[in-house]
Amino acid sequence: MKNLGIYVHVPFCVKKCNYCDFNSYSDIWEYEDAYFDALIDEIVNKSDADKYCADTIYIGGGTPSAVRPENIIRVMSAIYERFSVAKNCEITIECNPATVDFEGFCRYRAAGINRVSMGLQSANGEELLRLGRIHTLGDFESSFNDARRAGFANISLDLMFGLPDQTVGKWQKTLSRAAEFGAEHISCYALTIEENTPFSKMKLNLPDDDAQREMYDFAVDFLGKQGYVRYEISNFARWGCKSRHNLKYWRLDEYAGFGAGAHSFLDGKRFANEPSVLKYISGAPPECTNESDEDLMSEFMFLGLRTSEGVAESDFSERFTRDVDSVFGSTLKKYENIGAIVRENGRIFIKPEFLYVSNSILCDFVRIK
Repeated sequence: MKNLGIYVHVPFCVKKCNYCDFNSYSDIWEYEDAYFDALIDEIVNKSDADKYCADTIYIGGGTPSAVRPENIIRVMSAIYERFSVAKNCEITIECNPATVDFEGFCRYRAAGINRVSMGLQSANGEELLRLGRIHTLGDFESSFNDARRAGFANISLDLMFGLPDQTVGKWQKTLSRAAEFGAEHISCYALTIEENTPFSKMKLNLPDDDAQREMYDFAVDFLGKQGYVRYEISNFARWGCKSRHNLKYWRLDEYAGFGAGAHSFLDGKRFANEPSVLKYISGAPPECTNESDEDLMSEFMFLGLRTSEGVAESDFSERFTRDVDSVFGSTLKKYENIGAIVRENGRIFIKPEFLYVSNSILCDFVRIK
């Protein structure tokens, strides 16, 4: 059996945040049961499930913790019914504070879920209001403690920097407060203003590039001193607590997505489910994209170089039966010459001090050289 990551999309939200462009909605609650019926049908009817063993499962959204726990339990039961699931499977559910209580966390644990990803975003009350979050820092603290009491020993926190009117000092206070909770994993994302979001229609006073770089550098230094290792541009983990599911994306491993708008990568092909919730419920089929070897080689480099471990030259050769220099030799040499990329012990990686500004480097690997 081949290992597989499973992603389950839950598009329901209590309220859309001002920065969010995800496939999620706050006005479709009347379709909750119908949606989960369709979701479970998709899972149990997965044609080639027998050749896979799920070693990571990720329930994301939207806000999975906002739906009734019994629907999450139904999804987990369907996965166990249709797929072989590894004993050490990492099973994550995304939760927002104030949407799940102690009893809910206990029900998640009983269903086999063993990891929580919780959206704090900021420890500053004014920033939370500006972001359109529905919770307070107190709500987060209660939810975090409830998750711990329910037995969750692996909790991840999401934080955002570069927020409107945010100073470096405010960001430092958020990081310090977040670290006090002792989560096993912390993600720090720079705010991006996406089209067709409330933020895109507002006049915002955003920190300049220098301030955002200072915020990021502080996070790397501060979290490192707290025992967190940066293993990807935006992700920090204590020993043994990297997100195994997200690593599948960055390593271009296989994963199956279920739910409206979910994506899959199987046998070198990409599949995208219908994003419309109503059309998905009605049975709209996924679309398939056959990617060329050139596309896959670009993605392999682009994604792998986001991580601190980079890309193993032997993995590239084994996967594509090509030497990496025969494809990306001139690009690699270009960045080796300026000291941005290092090749060491058969691995290729971006030097840590260049990770924050790595987008321009990574984009060069999208075009085959």
